Parts: sequence; structure tokens; C-alpha cells
Amino acid sequence: MKTIPLAVAVALFACTAAQAAGGDKAGRPWELELGVGVSYEPNYSGADASSPRLLLWASGEYKTQNWGSFALDSGSLTLDPQLRWTFGDDKNYGIGLLLGYRAGRSDSDPSLIADNGSDRLRGMGSVGAAVDGGVQGWVAVFGVPVFAQLRSALGGDQGTLGVLGVYLPLELTREFTLTVLPSVTWANDKQMQALYGVTAAQSAASGFAAYSAGAGWQNAALEVDGDWKIAGPWHLVGGVAYQRLLGDAADSPLVQDKSQWSGFIGLSYRF
Repeated sequence: MKTIPLAVAVALFACTAAQAAGGDKAGRPWELELGVGVSYEPNYSGADASSPRLLLWASGEYKTQNWGSFALDSGSLTLDPQLRWTFGDDKNYGIGLLLGYRAGRSDSDPSLIADNGSDRLRGMGSVGAAVDGGVQGWVAVFGVPVFAQLRSALGGDQGTLGVLGVYLPLELTREFTLTVLPSVTWANDKQMQALYGVTAAQSAASGFAAYSAGAGWQNAALEVDGDWKIAGPWHLVGGVAYQRLLGDAADSPLVQDKSQWSGFIGLSYRF
């Protein structure tokens, strides 16, 4: 996960599940989830060591009469958090704008509440966190929501990401829902170089071989999240994710393991 803690709220939370349900039972135009938990994930993208992180999250949606819907999505193990405005809104498609956040990376080991990083990267310096602007949309294909996002950092070290994925919630019982979320992520050369490249100066300071990372597919991912209603508005949530680094990301000298596993468990309250 990223610097802003994340949990089971996944991409297109408002555009799919909430819209399909037509809001909560009281017919309110809004819904909100607050949660706390812990994740266990790689210290940085490509690391072979993992550590626990504290999670505090808020996700929700507000549906207006004439201006579409506004959704706060704390993200997931594989997707970054975002605030979405969906103004093109239908049961079979949605399109809109997003304002997002991406964590950075330091050259020291993370703590329970710290950013991504590792002492192994000493001399590489830090990659600053980023605020993103972008577009997002989804379309139902044979009843299954397929979503896409294009998000670009509004300044700083990081660049542009494109994400394509499928959101598949499976209501196995009235109390338990399983969500399957496969996705692939493309990154431009600035984003690839920020996380996986090594400049000549960084090489001299860190000992890593100089490496230029170009644009291309960054990773393919599969996330599975569970939501169990345990008592009234209280839910036990958890998930596991696998990411496989691809292309220039996988070939980086910073990468120790191309296969990245993560998981989380937490407790949430739904209003």
C-alpha cells in the first residue's frame, strides 16, 4: 500500500456497486465507510522484504440530482487513492475526472506509519509523493464492469500512469462478499525512471549500476478482497494481492523480486 493508508474500497466503488444498489436502504444520497487495520506489504516496489503498515481509511459517495456523483476512494492493495467526480452516469457506463494521491519512496526502512523505502536504497535519495489529476471511466461488458484510469502527477518526481482493470464483486452470502480485481498498469518514462531508474549521480552514491527505464507496462496485478458483515454496521474486511513487475520495471537493478505479495485485514463501520 501507499503512504495514505488503504483498504478494501476498490476502484469504481461509486461507479459500480453503489450505483447498482441504488444507494443504501434508507434511500440516502450518500454513504460512508470508516476503517482501521494493518497491512503487510513489500518495503518498496521490487523489494524482497516486507513490513507491517497501519491503515486508517475513509471511503464514500455522494450522489447529486444534476451533477453526477462524487466518490472518495481510499484505494486498495493495488490501486492508489482518489477523489472522483463522475458526471457521465448510467447503469452501463460512467465517465468523469479524478484527483488522486500516490505515495513516494525513501532510502530508509519504513516504520508502521512511514512511507515506502529501504536502507538498501541508501544513496538513491527520495521520490516525492504526488498529487494526480486525470480521467476515469468504466463500461459494463456482459454485465462485468471494466474500468480505465489515466492519471498524471501535477508536479514533482513522478509521472503518468494508465490503469486498465475489471471489478467483479461476488455476493456469496447475504453477509459475505468477495471482490476480484485484476488490473494492468502502464507508466510513462518519467514514472518508470522515478521508481526503477538509476542516474549516474545515484549510481555513484548508491553503488547500483546506472539504468535508464523507459515507458511501458509496469505491472500486472490480481487482488482478492473479502467483506464480512459481522454485526450491524460493523464489517470485517481483508484481502490479498499479487503483482508481477514487467518490462523495464522488472529489469531494474533496484528490483530484488519481480513477484510482489501483499495483504491486509481490518475492521470498518458503514454509515
